Amino acid sequence: MNNVVGKILIVLQLVFSLLFMCFAGAVYTFQQSWRTKAVTAQQNVAQRDATINDLKEQHTQELQTRSDAELALKTRADAAEAKLKALTEAVATRDGELAQVQQQRDKFQADLLVAQAEAQSRVAEAVALREEIKKQRDVGATQIAEIRTLEDRNVELNKQVALLKEGELAYENRITNLEKILRANDIDSKQVIAGLVPDEITPVSGKVLGTRPNSSRSAELVQISIGSDDKVRENMELFVYRENKYLAQIRITDVSADSAVGVVVERSRNGVIERGDNVTTKL
Repeated sequence: MNNVVGKILIVLQLVFSLLFMCFAGAVYTFQQSWRTKAVTAQQNVAQRDATINDLKEQHTQELQTRSDAELALKTRADAAEAKLKALTEAVATRDGELAQVQQQRDKFQADLLVAQAEAQSRVAEAVALREEIKKQRDVGATQIAEIRTLEDRNVELNKQVALLKEGELAYENRITNLEKILRANDIDSKQVIAGLVPDEITPVSGKVLGTRPNSSRSAELVQISIGSDDKVRENMELFVYRENKYLAQIRITDVSADSAVGVVVERSRNGVIERGDNVTTKL
């Protein structure tokens, strides 16, 4: 009876040895590429499960057979011992292979850690690059806004140039008409004609007190800090400037003792008039 139990234990040891060998083989296959391993491992697990089920079924059948035929088991004991010796040697070989697999696994894990560190570094570089791209986009947006402002300013200047050209053309037409009138009256336009000398314009200068549109909003009115006490009179033309920049010309329409109001001559406009700008009779 003891021999039967011993043989049963030997068979169990054989089965567990086979299971251990299967496990060692599964670990050995894990050294391949992790994605390929995953698919291969699933297939191996299914195969090993089938093998285990087959072994369990065979073991059950063997137990049943051994319980029914103890003599046959004794006869096969020697063969089982020989197989066990061979399996022990195979297990030792598999132990060596398992050690190699573990070393390769450790190397793979170390390589994985290095790859993760490198990936984190690449992520940090990507974040920094995104920030730089955002800054460049912001700079580009600012430059585009400045370009649009300059384009709007250029359009406004072109309008002013067109107005000045229209005024120049009007003056040229007026001069042409005057020359025609002079020729019609047999007067040489180059001949000096004596007559009344116009009043001398007294040089004056002041400040812009404010601006507002006229009642019809068709023109801009400018209030200045000088008036009749400063020799300012109606229809006098004054120049508005800021520092060294010429802004526009105004024609006086209303005069009081210490202030006056003039309308902006649009064809002469070269900028926006603001409170505090300078006003003078001569630039």
